[in-house]
Amino acid sequence: VLAVTHLPQVAACADHHLVVSKHMQGASTVSTVATVVGEKRVAEIARMLGGVDITDIARRHARELLGPA
Repeated sequence: VLAVTHLPQVAACADHHLVVSKHMQGASTVSTVATVVGEKRVAEIARMLGGVDITDIARRHARELLGPA
């Protein structure tokens, strides 16, 4: 099952976590997909929780969400 979500509570339950991003390259939009694991996954869940500025509280909360998963 593949689930696309912006909800960190849902993303934390996944067995695998992929991050899809896009950026402009000249006049074209380029999409990338990257697997995140370990601390990078914690950081991504924290970003989903709190936005661009990742705080220590957001990281702690992300670790709590990932704990039971």
